[in-house]
Amino acid sequence: MPLTNAQYDSLMRDYHQKQMRNHQIVAKREKELYDKVPQLTQLDDEVSRLSVESVSLLLNGDAAASQARKARLSDLAEKRRRLISEAGFPRDYLTPPYTCADCKDTGFIDGKRCHCFVQASIDIVYAQSHLEDILEQENFDNFSLDYYSAEITDKTGASSLESAKQAYEKAQNFVQHFGTEGGNLLLYGDTGTGKTFLSNCIAKALLDKGFSVIYFTAFQLFEIFEKEVFQKDQEAMEAHEHIFQCDLLIIDDLGTEFSNSFTTSQLFLCLNERLLRGKSTIISTNLSMAQIEEIYSERTSSRILSNYTPCKLFGNDIRIQKKLNNKS
Repeated sequence: MPLTNAQYDSLMRDYHQKQMRNHQIVAKREKELYDKVPQLTQLDDEVSRLSVESVSLLLNGDAAASQARKARLSDLAEKRRRLISEAGFPRDYLTPPYTCADCKDTGFIDGKRCHCFVQASIDIVYAQSHLEDILEQENFDNFSLDYYSAEITDKTGASSLESAKQAYEKAQNFVQHFGTEGGNLLLYGDTGTGKTFLSNCIAKALLDKGFSVIYFTAFQLFEIFEKEVFQKDQEAMEAHEHIFQCDLLIIDDLGTEFSNSFTTSQLFLCLNERLLRGKSTIISTNLSMAQIEEIYSERTSSRILSNYTPCKLFGNDIRIQKKLNNKS
């Protein structure tokens, strides 16, 4: 999911445009403010003079005098805010209206990509993969319980309808408390019972809240790891960090990939590393916990059992039901 050079350049141009916009807005506000409050010009001159004096005194070893100048500068700053407020303007009127206050619309914090940059790059890849169109359809607003039966057919004594209701409630709770609690979900059960749909509902809700979300089928995920390890592929190596660092990673259809010792070890490393970093993961699979342990090892299943909230979905294949309904 790394950006191409052209995509990176385009994203940086967007940040540059935001900075230019902020500069123009502040310049316009500054003229408006200074025309109405001319005392601010004199205040600025005094602040500049005191700032120079403070540095000069500090360099000459007169720390006490320098500290006195700093106290005076603090008083002038408060006076400035008061004058602005008394003139009917917000006290932070000259603060640029940043889209992201954390990086101040530069895209970087201490030389590292800001969370807004990470999300913007993810959005570009989502747009290219047409997943945005999918999420417009597969979201909580369009989630329906009509495809689940009230008939009790599970060994646990539950109906597919009751199980779906519980999974829906867990998904809603996951989204509601994601920012403070995080967490992990295991969506498991029969084929075509809405596991991918429900994970897409969660993805849409969290993306709308500004969290970074990455979706991969198990096959795609292991293909990236394979290219990174065996081919030293640069794009795969860049994608690797996104996979470990995004707020939510969705691994869809676990168990449909070709399983071997490599995929087994990589799945454990991926899940374990994300747990260590405090990052959330959703796994959807047709496998039972016994099958997960058999295929991916006891230590992987132990990580999942200990750290993931299970959401079981079963019943008739919804995709087949929809096709039958369309024909009728």
